[in-house]
Amino acid sequence: MTPVVSTIAKGDGSAMVDPARTIVRDPSAWRALWAAHAGPDVPPPDVDFTTRMVAAVFAGERPTPGYEIEIVGPRRAGSALVVVVNEVHPAPGMLAAQIIVTPFHIVTLPRYDGDVRFIDAGAAPAALPAPRARSRPPDPRPASVPSSTGLDPNFAAALAYLAGPFSGVLILLVERANGYVRFHAWQAIIGLGGLGLLSAATLVFSFLTLLLSPFVFTVMYRISEVIAIMWVVAWIVCLVKAFTGVRWEMPVAGRYAERPATRHS
Repeated sequence: MTPVVSTIAKGDGSAMVDPARTIVRDPSAWRALWAAHAGPDVPPPDVDFTTRMVAAVFAGERPTPGYEIEIVGPRRAGSALVVVVNEVHPAPGMLAAQIIVTPFHIVTLPRYDGDVRFIDAGAAPAALPAPRARSRPPDPRPASVPSSTGLDPNFAAALAYLAGPFSGVLILLVERANGYVRFHAWQAIIGLGGLGLLSAATLVFSFLTLLLSPFVFTVMYRISEVIAIMWVVAWIVCLVKAFTGVRWEMPVAGRYAERPATRHS
């Protein structure tokens, strides 16, 4: 006998970077949701939509491990079906690595074609103005929003990296609508610009120490070379990720790029 709630997948590594709660009742919508969550190359698990439906919850990006989200189960509330969701946050003061996680839980439930709503665990029944279930899966990438550059958003995002921080500034002056493009433009300025300045600063400093200590000159010169190589690697990765529609964040710089991109998008 199939249980009321049957887990398809659960973890903290979804490709869905924005919070979402959704109900899927047909195979095409299921394929679209699974591709958004796991990637287009991963086939979705089989679901019998004649008797079951899919409920999926995504917590979005969280700054550290310790965050979880879980579908507890369904219950009836009048003519509506309420899906209870429990979100867990790490304990205050808990030490955790600064790694971005994206918790999720995807389950199947007995099919119900009426009104389906999500509610947080512990909420009173009167608090039902929780998010209504969507009949279509949310688009996980802001790249689906038209870019005010007039270009394809993925192409415009990649173009922001083409000349490092300089092209990032140019794209930022034009882009007003698409948060995905603005994020990559800001990351080109903050991330690539910061690495470039650091490499230049160590190179200048190495020459300043040339007369004082050949050893210090050699060390600083080598450090400058390593940073320059890191710049090239980061430039290539950012360019490829942006063009393929992936919101990849550089360490430290990505977090700072997210703030102005979100605030103005």
